[in-house]
Amino acid sequence: MAKSFQFSLILKGVLMASILALLMSLVFGVLLTFTLLPESELSLNIIFGSSIFVAALITAYQAGTKGLYYGLSVGLGFILMVLLLSSIFWSDTPSWLKMGEKTILALVSGGIGGIIGVLFPSVK
Repeated sequence: MAKSFQFSLILKGVLMASILALLMSLVFGVLLTFTLLPESELSLNIIFGSSIFVAALITAYQAGTKGLYYGLSVGLGFILMVLLLSSIFWSDTPSWLKMGEKTILALVSGGIGGIIGVLFPSVK
């Protein structure tokens, strides 16, 4: 019998991606402060994409099946959360081109992370 889609895993994945993004941003901020490392959009996209990738990988591993669906759901949930929080805390309207770029990055990294997550053998 096939497992049903677990919405709680998606919420955990979005929360995990948020925590990972915050931790990586904190490390990047410390590196910017104490080194001559330049701030760039590429490094922010790496933080964004890798946190979603890792969270989607772990979420799909825990689910054990439907990795693409779980990965895409984590990516979409994370981008919706970012959009919601940015609309609450910043009065400027977001650049739709940047949001499109972030959405594509979130969906691709989440999808790849989800696919790879179900490939690992389950230890149960």
